[in-house]
Amino acid sequence: MDQTAKQASFIIDSVTKAVANWTVDEHAGLNPDMPDRYGSNWRVDWIGHTMGLLHMLAQSVAMRSPELFSHSLRWTHDSFEARGIRESDLLQNANAMREVLSKELPPPVDKTALAIVDAALESLRVKQDDSAYDSIENSKEKETVLTYLAAILESNGAAAESIIMSAVERGVPVAAIYENILSPAQARLGQMWHRGEISVADEHFGSATTQAVMSRLRPHFKPASARHKLMVGTSTPGDLHEIGLRMVVDLFELDGWNVVYLGANTPVADLIEFLERRSPDLLALSISTALMLRDAGELIERIRENEKIGSTKVLIGGPPFRFVDGLWRQLGADGCASSATQAIELGNQIVAS
Repeated sequence: MDQTAKQASFIIDSVTKAVANWTVDEHAGLNPDMPDRYGSNWRVDWIGHTMGLLHMLAQSVAMRSPELFSHSLRWTHDSFEARGIRESDLLQNANAMREVLSKELPPPVDKTALAIVDAALESLRVKQDDSAYDSIENSKEKETVLTYLAAILESNGAAAESIIMSAVERGVPVAAIYENILSPAQARLGQMWHRGEISVADEHFGSATTQAVMSRLRPHFKPASARHKLMVGTSTPGDLHEIGLRMVVDLFELDGWNVVYLGANTPVADLIEFLERRSPDLLALSISTALMLRDAGELIERIRENEKIGSTKVLIGGPPFRFVDGLWRQLGADGCASSATQAIELGNQIVAS
C-alpha cells in the first residue's frame, strides 16, 4: 500500500467519532422533526450510520479508490431506503458530513478525502445496473438454486440438504455444487437482506444450512492426483465470514493440494508464526468486507518483510474485488480470484510462476 495514503486513512479514522457527532448536529439542525420521524434512538442510529461511512471513507483513502467509496455509499443508501429511511435524509447526512470534513481535516488529507466524497455524491445521480452480479441468472443450475433457496426461506434445513444430495446422486460434482448452487444461493440471501426482504435470522439460518450441507458433501470428495503443494486458507482479523473461504479451501483439496484451513479471524502474529513453521506454497486470504482492506494490506506487508516467508504467494478474493478493479494490486497480492473455481486456476498459475 501507499504509505502516505495509509497514514491519511488513519487520520480520518482518528476523528470519526467527533466528525460523526458534528455531522448529526448539522443534519438535525436542518430537520428538527427527526426525533419524531425516527424515534427516541434517532441520534445514536444516525451517528452509527455516519461513523460507518467515515470508516469506509478511510479505507477508500488508503486504497486511493474513489470507486470503493462510491459503491459503499450507493450500497448503504439502497439498504437504508429499503428499511424506510428517507433518501433526502441520507443525502443531507452525506452532504453535512462533507462540510464537517472540509473544516476539520488537515491538508492535504482534506483534498484527498473531499474529492472521494464528491465523486461518490455525484455517482448517486447515476442509476446503477447490477444485473451483471445476478449470480442465479448466470448459474448453470438455476432451477436447483431456486429450489434450494425456497427451502431455506421456509426454514426447512432437511429439505435444503435433500436438494443438494439429490444433485450429488445425479452426478453433479462437488465443485459444481459449490460454484453453481451454494454460492449463488448465498449471494442472493445477502442481496435479500440488503434490500430488507429477509431478517438477519433468516440470513443466518441460510448460512448455517449451507455450512451443514458442505460438511455432508465431504464424503463425496474425489481428490485429483497429489500436487505436493501446500496452501493455507484464512481471513484477516475481525473478519468472521468463512463460507466462501471454506469453499476455496475445499476445492484446492479436490485439486490435489495439501490444505490447512485456519478459518476466519486468525490473529496476525499467530498466522505469521504458522507460515514460518509450515512454509506453504500459497496463502489464500479471504476479505469479505471493504472495511478489512487496510488490515489485509498490512498483513501482506508483514509477510513480504519477513525473510522466512517473504516469497510466499498470496491469493486474495472477496466481494470488494468484484466491484472495484485493481484493489488487489495495491495490497501487494500475487493474484485475485472472483470465484472459488477461478481461485484454483490462479493458485496453480501463481505457484508455477
